[in-house]
Amino acid sequence: MNTTTLLLAARQSLAIIVLIVALVAGLTVTIWLLPLGVLAYVLMVFFGMRDPVLIDAARRPPPTPRPRLASPTFRAQIEAIERTQQEIARSAAQSGGPLARLLLPIADQGRELVEEAYILADKGQIIERYLASVDRRKLEQDVASIDQQMRATQDPYTLSQLAETRRARLEKIENVRDLDTYIGRISAQLQNINASLDNVLAETVRLRTADAASADSTTSQVARRLADLKSDMDAFQSVLDTALARSGAV
Repeated sequence: MNTTTLLLAARQSLAIIVLIVALVAGLTVTIWLLPLGVLAYVLMVFFGMRDPVLIDAARRPPPTPRPRLASPTFRAQIEAIERTQQEIARSAAQSGGPLARLLLPIADQGRELVEEAYILADKGQIIERYLASVDRRKLEQDVASIDQQMRATQDPYTLSQLAETRRARLEKIENVRDLDTYIGRISAQLQNINASLDNVLAETVRLRTADAASADSTTSQVARRLADLKSDMDAFQSVLDTALARSGAV
């Protein structure tokens, strides 16, 4: 057992209450209650160090700061994903024995997907804010106005400058349309993550009644599916970063 698990077990609220009651009772009622209470506290810590939930908590890396989601749409999707992942972690930790050792890595993969989902949702809300700031009608009016100016002039230099301005306006219109598409893709990706984790949750519950050989095979398949999903997310985020940079949204 590592030190982190020991500290978590020692800080359990129920164990702390037992220790405090033992100290108070030993000092105010009768002294023999003090060692009895301390022994009870030590036993609670000892057995707590073998609790799969605490072991799982101890092995996790420190949480990384998550972006603050102000968008109601993306916040609702992330909250649904988080709830499902927490249920997976709880189910895995409560499995006990060899099955817990098989399921806890899957719970870790679920946490990684949640972190990725936060990043994806943050990009979604960046796009959402940017699109809200763009006056699309004004962009189209600018193009129409430039077309009118180009028809009214014969000066080559003026025509050249107007053509460049028109090209820039059209490029911005195209980027806005692309970002509209990406908003839909981000939402669909988040829905896919939640649905995939929901399936994983059902698998973990089912595996708690399966034999060891079947559990090992199934957890390997689940792990591969989650790894594939994360790879897809990484590739999609790379495409998003390029699109955001090109549009000037970030």
